[in-house]
Amino acid sequence: MTKSPLQIQAKLMRTYYKNFSKYTKGHPPARKVAWVTAFTPVEILEALDIEYIYPESYAAVIAASGKERTLLEESERMSLCRDCCSYSCCFNGGLSLSDTPPRGLPPMPDVLIATNNQCNTLPNWWSALAEHYNIPLIVLDYPGENADRKRAFEYVSAQHQSLIAQMEQLSGNTLDVARVSDLIQNSRESVRAWGHVVDMLSVRDISPTLLFDGISFLITARCKPETAELYTAMAEEFSEQPPADPRKPALFWLGYPLWYHSERYLSELLDGCRISGSNYITWWSLDYLGDTPMEQLFSAYNYTFLNLTPETKRARLSECIRKSGAVGAITLHNKSCKCDFVSARHIAIPQAELEIDMIDRDFLDMERAKRQMDILMESICAESV
Repeated sequence: MTKSPLQIQAKLMRTYYKNFSKYTKGHPPARKVAWVTAFTPVEILEALDIEYIYPESYAAVIAASGKERTLLEESERMSLCRDCCSYSCCFNGGLSLSDTPPRGLPPMPDVLIATNNQCNTLPNWWSALAEHYNIPLIVLDYPGENADRKRAFEYVSAQHQSLIAQMEQLSGNTLDVARVSDLIQNSRESVRAWGHVVDMLSVRDISPTLLFDGISFLITARCKPETAELYTAMAEEFSEQPPADPRKPALFWLGYPLWYHSERYLSELLDGCRISGSNYITWWSLDYLGDTPMEQLFSAYNYTFLNLTPETKRARLSECIRKSGAVGAITLHNKSCKCDFVSARHIAIPQAELEIDMIDRDFLDMERAKRQMDILMESICAESV
């Protein structure tokens, strides 16, 4: 019997969160635990039977449950400035409170693994965690697109080999290269199936909320076979939805979802419009090019979207917006992300630029946002005349 997307999602979530409530009740996990950042080569950890947890993703879950304000305040009381990354403030605030977040406390890590192929805040956040808990920290340095490819491959592969050796020692297991290859193939299938889901947003009458929430499995479970199964089922369901209404102006959501919002975007300001695309839902579409596992891991994690040159990012963003059919963009200037890597100032469509944050709802001025959206719609209407 074919499983529905909801059934597959439930299984993936049970697997990911099964040790949270147990740990809160005093039961340590059976496996070694790593806290990782979003673009960590988790295929290595999965192959060595190491449990991996994403504090960033859990902060989003906390905000979606409406419990982030207390944790942000607690984090500030602990001297972590409210102007820091809200993911870090929200998550760290929850670690010191007895009233735990919605799914309990994450199991304490045996090791912390951070990468710089996303943003430079994460290694600093992980360093503070390592100092606080007195546990080992591994930082993987990905030089990105600017570096010579051959030298970059040698440099990154040496780090991956070192990571393997350290994780073998931690877990007591020996890496099976064939197992890594199988897991990479799972990740490839997940990315491929997710691409079909993303394509549906521009042509079908579906809510972007389903994609903002659905991409979480490409982050936390991309090398599990159930993830590709989930996205294949989602794409099939979406293909049966009515076509998108051509009378509604199509807008591109440029930046993070608003995790504290029930629909993850400002739906109340978009009456009569639709979201036809988002750059966020393409960030984890990693490209595992190469003939060997080491080549494939290098390609996927050195060339993440956020680790490309500004010129390449602009070209890819332009193509993403073109494919979406968007006639306007909502550009989020995220308080937590000082680097303007999602800027669309080179994209020739009208934009509303909103000061906002993906976790801290108090940073949003709704009246100002409404005025900016009204101006955007006036611009779009003027251009269509």
